[in-house]
Amino acid sequence: MALLDYSEEQILERLQFENPWWVTLKIEDFYAKMHPRPYLGLFWKLLAEPSVRRALVLMGPRRVGKTVMLFHTVQRLIQSGVDPLKIVFLSIETPIYLGQNLDQLFKLARKATGKLDAKGWYVLFDEVQYLK
Repeated sequence: MALLDYSEEQILERLQFENPWWVTLKIEDFYAKMHPRPYLGLFWKLLAEPSVRRALVLMGPRRVGKTVMLFHTVQRLIQSGVDPLKIVFLSIETPIYLGQNLDQLFKLARKATGKLDAKGWYVLFDEVQYLK
């Protein structure tokens, strides 16, 4: 398939697959059973500060647990009372997302959940290697 041959419906289905907490209200057991990463507390402290509106960037070599930490962050957000339908995880290296800009993916996530207001969301992008 060419980059633009994916339908909006296919992208919406992929979003729902990557974000099971929209239905189950929890992360997958695979991730939940893993030990929290050492920097989760520090990352959470920065994320949970509501007075500062900013993006957090989590960088590190491959295979050190960044994705696991993001999923544990999702679970903490849910446990702290954040609406699971306002938490979106996007693995940018997923082929179906190629050719989509981040704004468009966020718009589709809002459509997938029915939460069209752009305020109050937590958007976690994983595997951002090279983006314009």
